[in-house]
Formats: sequence, structure tokens, C-alpha cells
Amino acid sequence: MSLHALEEVLSDLPYALREQVFGYARSIDVVSEEICRNAGVQPSSKLLDQLVFVAGLRKLFSIVDSNYWIIDNAGALLSQTADVGQVRIGSTDFSRRGQYHLALEQMRRDFLSLLDENSISEFVVESDYQEIARMLADGR
Repeated sequence: MSLHALEEVLSDLPYALREQVFGYARSIDVVSEEICRNAGVQPSSKLLDQLVFVAGLRKLFSIVDSNYWIIDNAGALLSQTADVGQVRIGSTDFSRRGQYHLALEQMRRDFLSLLDENSISEFVVESDYQEIARMLADGR
């Protein structure tokens, strides 16, 4: 699970999103040995590859998750304070429970389900990189 494996996973994403995620993973690749040392873990090529792969997944999840919550919270706030039921920009409906919001919700749900199925949700959702390095080194 290296940068190459991450590149394969991201290949179907739009270019801008793919580059944002891959760029972040590359930045973690540069500091991955230091992360391991700070975590008190002996860096190995396998561990470093896994850490970089997890970093890419974390970045992708954070993009999906934050976009979902921005739309959800903004929609809730607008409906409560301004009695606005729909937000449309061009042909795209950004309303809460609109097509874009529902698509993000489904994508977020699918992503979380995929992480759970592969027993890696704790790496992507909750842990910091030093803790991730320790867990990966312990074989989790």
C-alpha cells in the first residue's frame, strides 16, 4: 500500500480531487520516517507505505465529510434563521436534502462502510499519525 497503490485507488476521481489527495499523501511520505520515530516505532518500508496510504484515505474522507457537513449545517441554519428552503447555484441544487446533499451523504455512508468492512476506520476517522504508526507497527 504505497503511493502507487493510492494512485490506483484514486484513478477514477476528478483530477483536482485526485491531486489534492495525492499531494497530501506525498507530504506525509516525506515526513513518515519522522512520524514513526516520534511514535517510538522502527520505520520499515511496509509501515511507511501503509502510513502514506492511510494518509491519502484520511484526506479523501476529510474532504467528503467536511463537504457533507458544510451543506448539512448551512442548510439547517438557513432554514431556521432565514426560512430559506432551497439554495441553487446555476443548475446545481445545494439545498439540504437536495440531490448534491443526498449524494454526499451516500458517499460518506459508503466510505464509512468500506472503512469498517476493511477494519481501518479507526485509522482514518479517529487517530493521529503517531498513534496510527504504533497501531500499524503492532499489526492492527
